[in-house]
Amino acid sequence: MKKNWIVCVAVLAAVALAMPAFAVDFKYGGLYRLRWQSNDNVADGQDKDKGSQYDDNGNWFDQRLRMLFTFVASENLQLVTHWEADTLWGYESPGAGRHGGGDIGADATNLEMKNVYLEFNVPNTPMRAKLGVQGATFLKGWMFADDFSGAVFSTKLDPVKVTVGYVGAQNTDVTTTNENVDDFFLSLDYASGPFTASLVGWYQYAHDTNLSTYPDMSTGTIVSNPTVVQDNNLFNLGLSLGYKTKTMVLGLTGIKNFGSYDLVGGGSQDYTGWMLDGTADFMWNAFTFHLGAFWTTGDDDNVAKFDNANDYDAFAYARGASYYWSELLGLGLLDVSVRGSDHLNPANQGAYRAADIPSNLWALNAGVIWQALPETKLTFNYYYVATAEDVLADKTNGALDDTVGHEINFYLSQGIVDKLNLTLVAAYLFADDAYTIFKDDDDAYELGAVLQWKF
Repeated sequence: MKKNWIVCVAVLAAVALAMPAFAVDFKYGGLYRLRWQSNDNVADGQDKDKGSQYDDNGNWFDQRLRMLFTFVASENLQLVTHWEADTLWGYESPGAGRHGGGDIGADATNLEMKNVYLEFNVPNTPMRAKLGVQGATFLKGWMFADDFSGAVFSTKLDPVKVTVGYVGAQNTDVTTTNENVDDFFLSLDYASGPFTASLVGWYQYAHDTNLSTYPDMSTGTIVSNPTVVQDNNLFNLGLSLGYKTKTMVLGLTGIKNFGSYDLVGGGSQDYTGWMLDGTADFMWNAFTFHLGAFWTTGDDDNVAKFDNANDYDAFAYARGASYYWSELLGLGLLDVSVRGSDHLNPANQGAYRAADIPSNLWALNAGVIWQALPETKLTFNYYYVATAEDVLADKTNGALDDTVGHEINFYLSQGIVDKLNLTLVAAYLFADDAYTIFKDDDDAYELGAVLQWKF
């Protein structure tokens, strides 16, 4: 027995000595998040007895695990992998829990590949490349913020960083390009002292695909009728400016739509929409005071439906854009609907869009953050939300309105132990007439808690 043990130790020692010749460094990290939430009137904004499709109450627990593993050959080459598992407690079937695993028995095939990409320096050039399924964010998410398959090349020319890339946004039928969506982008990022600036051009060639950039909520299409579009070209040009000191952070972001699409049977429409977003944060002792506002254009020919005018005025997004703002109307921390959609679907039938791709919507925001103790933070935010163009507010008499409502958000964040953090969430929307197409809109609320550990 002793002899076998000595042989085993000798073999292990030999392997250990040989490993530096072929081994790679290994880095890991991740996140675990557990959430509880209860909400009412978030999906359709109406109680059942007032003619809505359902009484949209929600009450559930969900959890998420993210695991990041990186294999590093050197500073010139690494392979990044990012895996995710989501579970809705008590729910096994595909849906909000994706591939299940939350009921009795619990076993499920719910591990998702979030990112897998190769990152390396291109020999004899100043460029660094990322090839594969990866993530990126441009202009705070107003332009783009998502995972995608594609290729990205960047180079630093201090004080400017240049990034170009291709996004394989859609290829559902490999026998034809008619349904493809191909994106190309160029980003110029400047940073010097307290100043930052980003200029981003994003071109989305959707071929003959009718994209959901600003859909009629009842049909899911970009135009007012089921007519198929051809030669769908959207170009978004955006600029972001920033200024940061120890006591102040200022930001301004704007994007203009360009491009057009043709309608089968004749005619075309131009993309003419735009958005503007401004924020200001002021730090004083343990307090941070926040002011913000954004404006997204609507279709000035649109009341409760789209028409086929010569231009399309509502602000249009490329697929993959995602900008979170308030808790209820803007998704916030408790962002996933139990009905399997992470985009809020108010009952206004497409007259405006909320969630993380607001269109025909504007908002004013004021808030304060108080770092009461080293591990205790309280946050309060108020939002006034309205539509840029009037929308149908009462389908019984055709009345129009532009005020969606007043939303208040409150967060209490408390550190527990070893970077484990608990956040309590309370949000309430005092709904006004434009919130839904029904008369006398009901208020919406959301309560919840988020327990999170980053490791």
